[in-house]
Amino acid sequence: LAQGTSAQRPPRVALSAHLPRPRAQSPGASRPLREAIMKQKACVSGSRRKSRKAYFTATSHVRRKLMSAPLSKDLRTKYNVRSLPIRRDDEVMICRGHYHDREGKVTQVYRKKWR
Repeated sequence: LAQGTSAQRPPRVALSAHLPRPRAQSPGASRPLREAIMKQKACVSGSRRKSRKAYFTATSHVRRKLMSAPLSKDLRTKYNVRSLPIRRDDEVMICRGHYHDREGKVTQVYRKKWR
C-alpha cells in the first residue's frame, strides 16, 4: 500500500480471540456445562488468585472478621446472629485437627498466625 491511501487494514488483535469458546455438551446433558452467572457485586473479584492473595495478605482488622466462628443452635436463636469473631475467653467446640470433638476455652487469638 502506498502512503496516503486509506485502505482497510485488518485489526492487529482480533476481538473474538478474547471471548470464551462455548464448551461441548456431555452426552445426556440438557444444558451447557458452564453457564454465564451474573456477579453479585461488581467491585468484588471472582478470581481465585485474587481472593487467595486478599486472604493471605489481609490486615489485622480484616483477619478479625475472617477468623469468626459459627454459633451453636441455641445461641443463634437467642442472639439472631449466625457467627461472631473469636475473642479470648470464648467457650468453643474444636471441630478440626488432633483435638477435634472437645470443648475448650480460647486463651489467645493470634491474628498474624491465624490462631
